[in-house]
Amino acid sequence: MHEFIKNAKGKVDQAELYWKRTHSIDVSYENNQLQEIAEDDLSSVAVRVIHEGKLGSTFAVSPEQEGLVEQAKTAAANGDKATFSFAPDGDYARVEPPNTETAKLTSEDLVSLCETTRDAIQSKRDDLALSISAQMEKESLSIETTEGAQAHHETAQSVLVISAPIKGAGIGVYKLGVSTQPQTTPTGLIDEFLEWYGWTGKTSTPATGRMPVLFAPEASFLYLLPLWAGLEGNAIEKKTSPIVDRTGEPILSENLTILEDSVSPGGVGARPFDDEGVPCRRRPVVENGVLKGFLLDQRTATAIGQTSTGNASKRELFGGGTETKPSPWPLRWEIPAGTKSYRNIMAGLDEALLVYYGMGFHSGNYPQGQFSIQAIGFHIKGGEVVGRLENTMISANIYEDFKNVSAISAERGHPLGFINGVIPYVLVDSIQVAGS
Repeated sequence: MHEFIKNAKGKVDQAELYWKRTHSIDVSYENNQLQEIAEDDLSSVAVRVIHEGKLGSTFAVSPEQEGLVEQAKTAAANGDKATFSFAPDGDYARVEPPNTETAKLTSEDLVSLCETTRDAIQSKRDDLALSISAQMEKESLSIETTEGAQAHHETAQSVLVISAPIKGAGIGVYKLGVSTQPQTTPTGLIDEFLEWYGWTGKTSTPATGRMPVLFAPEASFLYLLPLWAGLEGNAIEKKTSPIVDRTGEPILSENLTILEDSVSPGGVGARPFDDEGVPCRRRPVVENGVLKGFLLDQRTATAIGQTSTGNASKRELFGGGTETKPSPWPLRWEIPAGTKSYRNIMAGLDEALLVYYGMGFHSGNYPQGQFSIQAIGFHIKGGEVVGRLENTMISANIYEDFKNVSAISAERGHPLGFINGVIPYVLVDSIQVAGS
């Protein structure tokens, strides 16, 4: 038990200590040249207390800083009513410790990774203004409460991002590699990047109408964020979610199973507890299309008469950090892989879109499951890519259009931003497209 928790007992009714420490190294190349090397050590602390029925908080760099309990206690005097208790002692799943070789990566290692990646690409395409970045991040997270929670976990991961602008398009092609292992020159990722970039040489705009859309893992946030908005506890509590009373009913295609699995061995982002110290576990959120449960933190779970699902996270849709109050969020989503490669799926399509990103997501009504974006990706005809998309919009409602998912790929990748997880290519049979 940390000394802070010992000292808090008797001064306030309940106390919670959140302490996050990170060590990161970032290397970036712009236009094929080394741009920056940065190395940071950060420590941040969030303290919450419940005193006389009210909630108060304060923040610091270290839990040894004097007066934290008193500061949070003062804040509680004018704070919100506390409708829940902090986490008790929990039975935490065993999650693998960080790979020691990953945790020992240096800036020299990351420079070498960037340069071998750059050289491999330039040996085949020396005309690209490449941007390549590599990162190593180690994290240590500790959460303790006066109610008995003592949660501690360490992680380490490496990230590689390859991108290049498309001439005259204002957008680019990019590929993302994330691993808990040290990364070597990623031949497969490079080959796919070069293949995709080769598809950008021509433009193509489909006619307006409905057609199949194949969502790449990078674009999965387009439908996973609307799903989060329907599953998260605040929307359930306020009854603004379109699926608030539909547990046990089909809401998506029977071909879709979505797992909340932050305890996956060796998984990127795996962790045994959430940002309130509540144990995490593997569970289906949607199983064969059927809604199985919601995403709840301590407060929203108490509000609807349930228990926390271990989904408290200090983040928001467009940001987050230690000073952000915990709210329900998917910690690590996983969609099981299919049996066909995405290229085989593409080969069977007469006309369709392959989408790897979308612009203007904020303009849709995603809390009700609807998104409308400018599609970034490729036009498929006769089973082959005929060019990159230009002047093409797509709009969909996940609770309607995603009832018809006909294929899921064997390959899986990581979403770009927003959602942590492992996601395959997902083919939706019919989505509204607005083109020429």
